[in-house]
Amino acid sequence: MASQALDLSGLPQQAPPKSKKNLRFADVAVAATANEFDGIYRNKKYHSADFMNTLDRAKAAGVEKVMLTGMSLSDVSVNLAIAESRPAQCFLTIGVHPYHATEIEEGGAAYLEKLAESVRAALASTPCLVAAFGELGLDYDRLNHAPKDVQIRAFKVQLDLFIENGWDLPLFLHCRAAFDDFVYVITPYLERLPRRGLVHSFVGSTAQMQKLVELGFHISINGFSFKDRESVDMVAAVPLGRLQIETDAPWGEIKSTSEVARQYLTNASPLPPSKKKDKWDGACMVKERNESCTMERVAYVVAGLKGITVDEVAESAWQNSMDMFGLGSG
Repeated sequence: MASQALDLSGLPQQAPPKSKKNLRFADVAVAATANEFDGIYRNKKYHSADFMNTLDRAKAAGVEKVMLTGMSLSDVSVNLAIAESRPAQCFLTIGVHPYHATEIEEGGAAYLEKLAESVRAALASTPCLVAAFGELGLDYDRLNHAPKDVQIRAFKVQLDLFIENGWDLPLFLHCRAAFDDFVYVITPYLERLPRRGLVHSFVGSTAQMQKLVELGFHISINGFSFKDRESVDMVAAVPLGRLQIETDAPWGEIKSTSEVARQYLTNASPLPPSKKKDKWDGACMVKERNESCTMERVAYVVAGLKGITVDEVAESAWQNSMDMFGLGSG
């Protein structure tokens, strides 16, 4: 059964005009340690690891900065090695995603101390390549990874760890289908989170977005934010001063057949050539796998939903990301 088409009535109908500038982007969420970047799809190996190839395509597409999101303790060494090899382009976050909350439960104090040691070491390094603490938060869409109570405990214990250590970093936050509990958990900590942080890959209502903005957070948008009418209305309403954008690669692809693509991507730049995973070529994208070189498409859809130029979206998001995370600006 085909999914129901997304209704865009009442939203701006014009595709944003093509920018006359070379736009620049900071992709603030890329999962470099995902199996797909190792050439593994559904537990089958199809091709060589090729994340570095995606960084080359990203740079050619104006993606000057890429944040490698930390899902668990095991990601730190991998992401750090990538960032050290590309210190002008790549930065990392360190933390434990709600999918991995059971690791904190099972590892206890020793696991948390290793996490803390990783952050301390990264902060002490020159250049400093850690941009945020996280990815931490709640995700009730996939409770098979960790039940609610385990996720909540992992969220709280990481916030406690962050405050106890007084780390001068913003937070990189995850909130999916768990809005009320997310707000309930984080609100008591707010006065001790002066740099607040980013709620990334946000999917939810306009009212929920406005509450997060009221609490002092930025909102990051990607292809997942364009899946239903509630979320596209939310995207249209995000204040430019709190907007950041991302791909969430290798996930979050904006399919060319989607309503937002047909409506708003008319003037976007063509993507690099792509091949199926079993016909892999390091010079090409892999079909149905997202990567950072598609950032411009996120900006065009956001601009279309807001009825503004892609330049306004790209420039605002770039400045907001640089202001929050630094990304080598200092």
